[in-house]
Amino acid sequence: MPRLRPLTTDEAPPEVRPILEQSAKTFGRTLDSVGIQAHCPPILEASRALGAAPAKSGKLSAQLRGLVQLRAAQMVRCPF
Repeated sequence: MPRLRPLTTDEAPPEVRPILEQSAKTFGRTLDSVGIQAHCPPILEASRALGAAPAKSGKLSAQLRGLVQLRAAQMVRCPF
């Protein structure tokens, strides 16, 4: 259980609401990590940029990126 309660879309600052809505659309619910990061919009934006960097760099093929993501998810026991 996180120390901070994740923010809902209604509670979040207006600038991060689209991000929470996209999380809900993609995963069927807003992920706790996104709701927690919504407490500090600059951290949420930095986290999103960091997550998007491998795809934007063009250094890894889409197939290898997918394998890396799968392995990282296994390592942290992600249910997805």
